[in-house]
Amino acid sequence: MEKLKVGFVAGFMEGFSTKGIEYFKNYQHELAKMANTMGFELHVIGTIMQNMEQAVNVRREIEAARLDFVMLFHPSYIIGDYVYEIMKSDKNFGLWAIEELSETGPMTFASFVNISQNIGISKHNFLRKPVKTKWFFGDMESIFFKPRFEITMKALTTLKSIKDARVAQIGKLADGHINHMANTREIYKYLGVDVTRDYEVEDIMALGDKMPAAEVDKVFSAVKKASKISRVSEEKVRDSVKMYLAIKQVCEKNNYSAVAFSCWPKLMPQKEMVGCLINSLLNSDGIAAGCEADIMGTVSMLVLQKLTNQPVALMDLPKFDEEDESLQLWHCGSAPFEMANERGVICEKHYFADYAESVKNCGPVTDIIFKKSDVTVFRLSGEGDEFFYFTGKFFDPRKNSFCGSRGWVNELKFYEQPIKAWDLANTFLTNGLPHHFPMVMQDVGAYLEEFAFWAELKKVRRYDYRDYLYV
Repeated sequence: MEKLKVGFVAGFMEGFSTKGIEYFKNYQHELAKMANTMGFELHVIGTIMQNMEQAVNVRREIEAARLDFVMLFHPSYIIGDYVYEIMKSDKNFGLWAIEELSETGPMTFASFVNISQNIGISKHNFLRKPVKTKWFFGDMESIFFKPRFEITMKALTTLKSIKDARVAQIGKLADGHINHMANTREIYKYLGVDVTRDYEVEDIMALGDKMPAAEVDKVFSAVKKASKISRVSEEKVRDSVKMYLAIKQVCEKNNYSAVAFSCWPKLMPQKEMVGCLINSLLNSDGIAAGCEADIMGTVSMLVLQKLTNQPVALMDLPKFDEEDESLQLWHCGSAPFEMANERGVICEKHYFADYAESVKNCGPVTDIIFKKSDVTVFRLSGEGDEFFYFTGKFFDPRKNSFCGSRGWVNELKFYEQPIKAWDLANTFLTNGLPHHFPMVMQDVGAYLEEFAFWAELKKVRRYDYRDYLYV
């Protein structure tokens, strides 16, 4: 992936202390170190704007360098006309002010005063499309710089990483899941993600049968070593490995970052199988793999995977408990092995096998109880222009739960604010949100808030529980 490109530029006005220009030169070296650790590309613009001609040239350099984000450092007051000129580049901007040298006497920089003016310009002088900006203050170790900057870099890097990402829908939506229908053109419009439908489940089954035996044996041995195979045949585990390798090959060939795989209704009747273990292995490999051909759920998983570089999973919400204000995250059994607690992973039959004679050997799933950790659930909704997220902590692995990949979550927060379990349930139900919930085992609420800001997403509204409907 191409790195995030960050520009660093400054302006100056005669009559203020030149000490700020020394800071600008020193901070170039410090930002270069940050670029190495945070993974962005730094582009320093050497011209310090002091007139309109220089401002025009700076704007041209910003555009020519195809920068994603421009840090405008304020070593002194900068004439607003020059700031307006470079903001015409239509880039995202950070406006960075510094402390005055003294709390008394003549003002040395007027730096903080000036970012107030210039952020005003970004909104007031661009009527059709205000320039998106974020302010920073103090030296590079300041609480108003370092954490704010790190969040911005990660959020913008994630946003850039999904632009023109390719996502494959393999097979049709699972029967009845018409609430997961998505307009792929709208997804590209809002998020820049390309969704294709070039492969069917039958293609993957056929390609899986052609996988080299040595490759299949290698992965099968690793699965067998890392899990316990129970109530499902080794043949079905091996078939899952074949299809996992087939999808992985398809992703490499077509540059797919994520896959929405339709495990049923095709796999179940044709091979008495589900796609759970297939998706589990793909997610462990860093390929976001969503269940039941849910495109928007899979794109949401891709966001979490790019943001954290950690395995992700797609969940349902089958149970809420008002006694300890918790909820159960659960799905048939497609979570990656890394999410399991010390109980480990059991490759098991699908729960359908306990009820339906026609699929009595259906599997395999990853039967997992999640380890104790933070968790974030995030999903894009609408046409890709809306979102929600909540956070919490996995706790008490002994609490009763359904077979499959699962865990109980408490300390619930919706948009960083505490929320009761049934208030959260009512929010999902009243909004009519899709019933798949992508998760990652980290608390990334702050990053998602900023990601949504730069992506111009709208929040789904919170609806606390009442006995009555309300507006």
